Amino acid sequence: MTRSRPVRLVVLLAALAIVAAACSSDNKTSSGGEGSSGSGGTAQGGAYKVDTSNCPSDVNDKITGTVKIGTTMPLSGGAAAAAFAPVADGLKAYVQYANKNNVVPGYQLELSIEDDQFNPTLTTPAVEKLRDQNGVNLFSGMIGTGNNLAVRDSLNQDCIPQLLANSGDPRWGDAKNFPWTTGALAPYNTETTIYVDDIKKQFPNGTTAAVFNVNSDFGQDYRDTFQKLAGDAKIDIVDQQTIEGADSSPPTSQVTSIASKKPEVILAVPLGAQCPAFLKEVANAKAANAGWNPRIYITATCASTLLLALAGPAGDGIITIVSGKDVSDPKNANDPEVIKYKEAMQAYGFAPDGDYPTAGAGWAVGELTAQILKQAATSPDGLTRASIINAARNFDYHPSLARDGVKFVMNGETDTYMNEQEQVVQYNASSKTYTDIGSLNTSYEGKTEKPS
Repeated sequence: MTRSRPVRLVVLLAALAIVAAACSSDNKTSSGGEGSSGSGGTAQGGAYKVDTSNCPSDVNDKITGTVKIGTTMPLSGGAAAAAFAPVADGLKAYVQYANKNNVVPGYQLELSIEDDQFNPTLTTPAVEKLRDQNGVNLFSGMIGTGNNLAVRDSLNQDCIPQLLANSGDPRWGDAKNFPWTTGALAPYNTETTIYVDDIKKQFPNGTTAAVFNVNSDFGQDYRDTFQKLAGDAKIDIVDQQTIEGADSSPPTSQVTSIASKKPEVILAVPLGAQCPAFLKEVANAKAANAGWNPRIYITATCASTLLLALAGPAGDGIITIVSGKDVSDPKNANDPEVIKYKEAMQAYGFAPDGDYPTAGAGWAVGELTAQILKQAATSPDGLTRASIINAARNFDYHPSLARDGVKFVMNGETDTYMNEQEQVVQYNASSKTYTDIGSLNTSYEGKTEKPS
């Protein structure tokens, strides 16, 4: 039975609160995998080739007939499972679509999803099961920073592709030490840099700002980048407030502190239910402080129009970034790719009134994975684990649900982040849609700063 929209929104918020708690426990220290030898790969004739000298001997064995893809997602455990179910549906639907339409000629794709309940301690046994019992050739689209980190070392040691980690953590760009792992989302530090660029345009003579972030590595990535860039942008940071990832209480005291300083700009990095809760608290503070109307930049993890709708009028005017089409926006209803996507989802059995924006995340992972496999299969080496990661790191592709002009690009160890072309947008609470601010920002393609 298809859940009603209000129920889906409630479970989505609860699940994202779980995401916040998981991000809070991330640890930024980790060593490189043995299989990578710390050397990554080489560029021969302009094309990256991963170093396989310390890999198991089967790394260059040809994959024939069926490509076995593994991933982990929360399939049980309460709210997280309900909320992320559309992502799993989108990925399954694309695999079905790819097999029906021969997207990877000569191959059938076989997808196996194991349940880790969004708990990193359960990710390792889930991945081991997929390797030992299912014999997967690669992993793709695993959800969560901590979940991907839990198995990054072992997958790199054994030279198994770990594609499209569903997180924007900058650590996915460490191709030298972890050549077998790639990310899918916009890097958090680049996202922050794009916001600072817009602030400089809006306030060329300088401005005041406050930062509100979840107290985790995730929130700290935004905060650190903002602090680093503030001086050159003539931004005076007048207040910095945090919230714990598992805290579901309205951030009244934090917003009260921010409001007392009356900054012209707020950089907000909450998660899940904290997103609309923060915006509602700011709206209350604005009502109590006549004339104060800060320009709010909010993390793209809060950018779902379904999520922002829960903030009501308080979400009006917020700034964020997107790279994909909003498949729920009426202006995209006649877009051929949106129509194709919805028809394929419904052919899979997805409800006509289902959560298509969330399912689109799974569809995108499936499409990108298939294109990487297609490119690897046509390489001189044929389809192998090594050629899969080589294809991923020599990639230039426009996804079907991406905005016009957006390309997902990677180039060996030079450009190690796939998603760096973003559109700055402003939310309209009345229409529940976005309006573009300026043109597509491609200036950071290949320029994301890697963590030291």
